[in-house]
Amino acid sequence: MNALQPFQPALRWVARLDTSTPWEAAVIIPARNESMRIQACLTALADAIVVAGRTIGVIVCVNDTTDDTAPKAATTLRRLRIPNMVLDLHFSPGTGGVGRARDLGMKLAQRLPHAPKFLMTTDADSRADSAWIAANLTELGNAHVVFGTIIPDATELAQLRPLLPRHSLAEEEFTQAAVRLVNCLDPLPHDPLPSHRNRLGASIALTAQALEMLGGIPWEPLSEDRALARYAETLDLRIRHASTPKVITSCRLLGRAEGGMATTLRARCAQDDPFCDNWLEATEALVRRYHTKGRLRALWPASARVWSLARELLGPVPGMQPVPRPDLFKTFGAFWQRLEAVHPALRYHLLRQSDAARELPLLLARLHEIDRKRFHEPLDFSQRETNHALALQ
Repeated sequence: MNALQPFQPALRWVARLDTSTPWEAAVIIPARNESMRIQACLTALADAIVVAGRTIGVIVCVNDTTDDTAPKAATTLRRLRIPNMVLDLHFSPGTGGVGRARDLGMKLAQRLPHAPKFLMTTDADSRADSAWIAANLTELGNAHVVFGTIIPDATELAQLRPLLPRHSLAEEEFTQAAVRLVNCLDPLPHDPLPSHRNRLGASIALTAQALEMLGGIPWEPLSEDRALARYAETLDLRIRHASTPKVITSCRLLGRAEGGMATTLRARCAQDDPFCDNWLEATEALVRRYHTKGRLRALWPASARVWSLARELLGPVPGMQPVPRPDLFKTFGAFWQRLEAVHPALRYHLLRQSDAARELPLLLARLHEIDRKRFHEPLDFSQRETNHALALQ
């Protein structure tokens, strides 16, 4: 996935403890100027390791920091007696970022004498729930990639609430209903309710096999987590949006990467009617997208039937661009992403929070209607798994 770059980071400092004992899983934590938060992050992780009852190693990739995050992380991990590596990395301008730091940590774990079969990652401003590791390992029994649940820090959220736009709660309710709608129209046995659509680096777990197929974590300076999810979908990997692996994460408005989560929160607080998350759209557009996706997925890989039904549901593409031929694609995910890219009926139109407030009654009504139909006509799940998905480890 990642193109080779001639600029390798400078390793200014490294500490390690017990890297010869086989790790069942490795937790990767990128950190930049997190001296004030890294101890709480690692202490919470220590509790999760105890609950999991497994040999878990931690790799902290401190990147382009100007404070004492690295020695503080090493001291904390040594005190907690957690097998670990702590790297103090400095990248040339334009060649670093959180994505590359995560990728470096995961690939380093795979070079250990006994490479772990499972990899997890969280952020230095997050605190894992005590069951986070155990829950991720359970979910990885039936998934290649697991995105966990992100819980805002209660104290910071209480301070932030008065600053949020007036329709913020409407977006939250609309999102919850939209997740249920997706589950109804395009159900996947490995991703049942309760579910969500958050794909954030604060809680990701994946198998070593999946990491190899993905070629690593994308080197995106921002949104490497969403880029990872999109590429995993292209490969038809089993993606789980799980409710049980939980992390508490910061709601701060001044973050470490310009354009990251803190920048997004700050921009939302400054607007009266900001856009919703970019996967959300008007009710009928959501129904059309996921009804089509679910119907086509159920027919895959019968390419002639998929092509015929795509034209029936969406119509031909105007102009010179035809509906893509399914037989030219190895996976359903790759075909679907190409169809979304070329077909006007699947073009995204961003939703504002006020739109979500107006659309919510319609979405709930459509959801009730679909639920009622499903009750009378149970769906057949036998063909929901594409036959080319990777075998789980």
